[in-house]
Amino acid sequence: MLQKSLSVLTPERLSAALVYVSGAVVGSYAAKGMEPVQWAGAAVAIAGAVAVAVMIRTWPSKVTA
Repeated sequence: MLQKSLSVLTPERLSAALVYVSGAVVGSYAAKGMEPVQWAGAAVAIAGAVAVAVMIRTWPSKVTA
């Protein structure tokens, strides 16, 4: 039962959720007002989340015999 429930949590879905959540958090703080240093940190956070998503989708899978 638990294995079936956790099988939907694929790395692709989790990385997409990371991008979505980090964008939502940054957007929430941006709406409240941020300093330039905070904007830079937010940009790095979004770029990092996107980089993780790209790496997961393009990284070669393990070769199994």
